[in-house]
Order: sequence, then C-alpha cells, then structure tokens
Amino acid sequence: MSSVAKESKILAKHTFVYGIGIAVNSVVAILLLPIYTRYLTPNDYGVKELIGLTTDVIGILMATAISSAIYRFYFDYDDEKSRNEVISTGILSLGIAGLIALAMLSFFTRPMADYIIDAPDLYYYFNIALVSMWFHSINGIGFDYLRARRQSVLFVALSLFRLILVISLNIYFVIFLRLGVLGILWSTLIVAVITTLILTVPILYKVGVKFNKNKIKEMVRFGLPLIPSQLGAFIVHLSDRFFIKGYCSVADAGLYSLGYRFGTIPGNFISSPFNQVWQPRRLELYKQPDSEVLFGRIFTYYLALVTFAGLGVAVLTKEVLMIMADEKFWSAYRIVPIIVLANIVFTLHYHFNMGIIIKKKTKYLAYINFSNGMLILVLNFLLIPPYGVFGAAYATLIAFIYKVALTYYFSSKFYTIHFEVLRIVKITGAAVLLFVLCSFLEIRNAYTSFAVKSFILLWYPAVLWALGFYSMEEKAKIAIFIPRLFPEKNERL
Repeated sequence: MSSVAKESKILAKHTFVYGIGIAVNSVVAILLLPIYTRYLTPNDYGVKELIGLTTDVIGILMATAISSAIYRFYFDYDDEKSRNEVISTGILSLGIAGLIALAMLSFFTRPMADYIIDAPDLYYYFNIALVSMWFHSINGIGFDYLRARRQSVLFVALSLFRLILVISLNIYFVIFLRLGVLGILWSTLIVAVITTLILTVPILYKVGVKFNKNKIKEMVRFGLPLIPSQLGAFIVHLSDRFFIKGYCSVADAGLYSLGYRFGTIPGNFISSPFNQVWQPRRLELYKQPDSEVLFGRIFTYYLALVTFAGLGVAVLTKEVLMIMADEKFWSAYRIVPIIVLANIVFTLHYHFNMGIIIKKKTKYLAYINFSNGMLILVLNFLLIPPYGVFGAAYATLIAFIYKVALTYYFSSKFYTIHFEVLRIVKITGAAVLLFVLCSFLEIRNAYTSFAVKSFILLWYPAVLWALGFYSMEEKAKIAIFIPRLFPEKNERL
C-alpha cells in the first residue's frame, strides 16, 4: 500500500506545480481589475459573463460524453498503443461532432443574443465565442493527456504561455483599440487557435491518427449518462445569472458574476490543481489495502488547506475591491462569503464520488445533478425576485449541500472512505472563529484593514494546534520543519 506520507508528497509536488499556473491566473485576474473596471461598465461585464457562460454550457454538454471518459478508459489499458488510441479517438470524435454542432448553432446566434444579452445586433459575439468553444473542447483532451501522464511542468508551462498571451491581447484590444467585450472575445479565440497548433496537433501526431469504433462506443456509453448530469450541474452553476438578468438587470448579473469569481478562488486555487493530480491518481490506488484510510487522511489535509484559502477570500475581498477596482464594482463583495462557503462545499463531491466512479455507476451522477438542477431552478425562482443577488447566493449554497449529500449517500454504497470526523469538526471550528473575529473589525482605511485581517488569518495553523488538530506524528514533523525555515537564527542559538 502507498503510505500517506508518500502520497502526500506526490500530491503536494504536482499540486504545487499545477497550482503555479492557477495562482498566477488568479493574481493576474485581480491585477487586471483596474483595467476592466475602467474600460468596461457593469453592463459590459454582464454581457461578457453571460456570453461566456452560455458557450461554456454548450461546450461542456457537447464534449461530456467523450471527454469525461478519457481518464477512465486511458487507465483501463496498460499498453501504450491502446492508450494512444483512446486519446486519438477522443480528439477525432469530438472534433467532428463539434464542427457539426457549430454549424447548427450558427443559425441561432441572433435569437440567442436577443434573449440572453438583449442585443440581437451583437449576434456575431456568439459566433466568435462558439468557435473558441470548439477549439477549447479539443484542447481539453490535450491537457487531459498531459495530466494522465503526469507531465505537470509542461502542463503549467503551456497554461502560463496561454495566460500571458491572453492578457497581452486583452490589453491591446481593450485598452489600445477600445474594442471592449469584442476585444476580449477576439483574444480568447486567437489563444484557443494557437493552443491547438502547439498542443493538440503535436499530441495527435505523437499518438497517431487512429480511430477505434469499439473504443468510442464504450466511451460514449460511459459518458452518455453524464450529459443530463452536466445539464443539471450547469443549471446549478449558471442559471442564477440568467435569473438575475431577468428579474434585475444585465449590470446586476455582471456584479454578481464578479463576486462569484472571487468566491470560486478557493476551488480554482486549491481544488482544481489538486484534482489535476488526484483524480487520475486515486484510480491507481483504490485497489490497494487500506486505501479507504489513505483517502480519508488526504481529504483532511485537502479540507484544511481549502478552508484556509476560503477564509482569506471571504475576509479580504472587500479590501481588494476597494484597492483595485472602480467604486461602481465594490458592492460585489457582499455575496463573496456565501459563495466561498458554497464553493468549498461543492468541491467535496470530487472526494465523495469515488464509489460511483470505481463501479462506473455514472447514472447516479445523472440523477444527482439533474435533480439538483431542478432544485436550483425552484430556489432561484423563489429567492431571487425578493432577495436579488443574495437570493441567488443562498440558492447556490443550498443546492451544493444537496448535491454533496446525495453524492456521499450513493457513492458510499460502493466504496466507503474513512473520514476523520473529529478533525473535520476542528477545521470548521477554527474557520468560524477567525471569520467572526475579522467580521467584527471595522477599519476605514482599506490598506490597514487588509494588513490587520491578513495578520489575524495567519494564526489559522496555531488555532488548529490549540484545538488539538495535529497528530503526534504531524507535530513531530512540524517540529523538524520549523527550524529549517529559520536556519540562521538556529545557528546563532
């Protein structure tokens, strides 16, 4: 059996590497706030978000049946030839299916623009975004291939290259050419095309242009039940903005989207890079003895880390917006703590779904996500008209709790992870204590407030220590690690 220490080191190493790109992405997104809030209005921001979210839904639904099966079937084979066929078949199938879908959708872009952004003359915005979506879909398999082969350094290098390129193009199109939302769409398309040329095409050349009918049938059979599942999932994630646009305004949808982006930073910064490594790795480990204990310990470490990140975002977003953004965007901070909590809850399903994935019982994911989608529609209908963006935020939290609870219920029937319940309670207690303490602070100067609250949050590991969170083994390792942080001081002593 792989030890907890060994797996923790593997996960930490690759998660750190993947996290570099995502960390830079998050930091740069914040640094670009002064630019976007100066050259875009809340209404422009709402248009950008609504177009992006719409094409994201279409892209995921189009690609789900194939892309969701890549990991599962790649590791079903031990020989390189069969694994290469999985990748090649996936790229070719998704590329052809995507082109057909793209041609059909091109006839509906004008009504989409009319209904979604109240601007039928901007239909070509959707045309550009849909083409970008097609490139992103096939590039997704290319990045899946890098993750499956644990090529984390190359993965991040390409991610950083794309990031630098999209930022440069956004600055050029938005600031210098004053193209606004159109400039952002053009930069996204250009980056998607370049990524295909430097990533997906070389991978297809390396694995060979091969198409296996049997493999695509098995992959589609595996992934097909996930289409209604993904439909439900995206209703949960995206329908609130459309309800806000309908009951409030496009500008309110833009402000909510900005707050939502901050609220999802813990997932993007911690969960996403972690899952780049853990999702394929756990499929290699679950057959080993006592893997249930190993998975439970890994979950504890993950929860402690993502909670710390969530605390930082929930407490400091107000100050960040006051420092970095134009005043008309400041009100976006109000929903962030709710969305942070909802986002952390949501990421737990990636750990709880192990039994469903192992047994290939993807129909349960379909049941969960579709019913969750129906629930969020009802909640949005009931809560957004009277409570606006707060109604949307609380509807999201309720829906995510429902999703995670059902995922745990069904998955535990097939595989039971031994969660460390008492330690999870202590993590929760430490987070609540620090959040309440920071919430009572009222400091007018944004810079001073940011510094004071950051100092308080840095006591999170000490609060966990006071609550008896750490095991004796962990305390011993901490005692060895801390002196290494201050070598000069120890030498003087």
